Amino acid sequence: MAENDRLRHRFTRCSAVPSISALLPQPRTRARVAVYLDGAFGFTISQELVVQERLSIGTRLNEAQCGALQVADTQQLALRVAYRYLSYRPRSEAEVRTRLRKHSDSPEVIDIVVARLKEQRLLDDVQFAADYAGQRTQATPRSRRMVTWELRRKGVAADVVEDAVDGLDDEAAAYRAALKRADRLRSLPFVEFRQKLGGFLQRRGFGYSISARVITRVWAEVTGADPEE
Repeated sequence: MAENDRLRHRFTRCSAVPSISALLPQPRTRARVAVYLDGAFGFTISQELVVQERLSIGTRLNEAQCGALQVADTQQLALRVAYRYLSYRPRSEAEVRTRLRKHSDSPEVIDIVVARLKEQRLLDDVQFAADYAGQRTQATPRSRRMVTWELRRKGVAADVVEDAVDGLDDEAAAYRAALKRADRLRSLPFVEFRQKLGGFLQRRGFGYSISARVITRVWAEVTGADPEE
């Protein structure tokens, strides 16, 4: 008798596990599917996850399985947000985490997504810092100090930033920046040329002594005149 009761209890528990009664694409985006369990709305997940997990009408889902599907869906959505964010330009890990926190309040989900991005080599602060420093001193020349400040502001660790800016040459960068700017100032008298170009270099983070040497050199190159004359 006791064995019959035990088997009856097992049957009741199994039959209580709800089954999928409908999978309805959402009207606003067919990439999202509403999952109905025993005629009642359960949750929404991506169409991709429905296919991946081979869900269909009649599939039984217990509470743990429903929870796992929703966690997997949250991870997929967060990963999609990260891919889109990285598609515009490279980002630091801190920037990606900040972006993900706007879409998910789960630290675990964010950690999983960041780990996935690192595995796929889409997130690497060492490479990001090195590339950023190189670009900043070539395309839009800035001082080592300013590049350091910009990278730290993006959340890159101090030791990583230090390695990235280690080989930067402030005088060479200041010269490139000044030479690009000098064309539009060449018609000015030297005093005004020095004032405007000096302010420009200062805003790029270059110090007074480097700026002074570079301004004198660039003035001579673009005008052929001696500033002392």
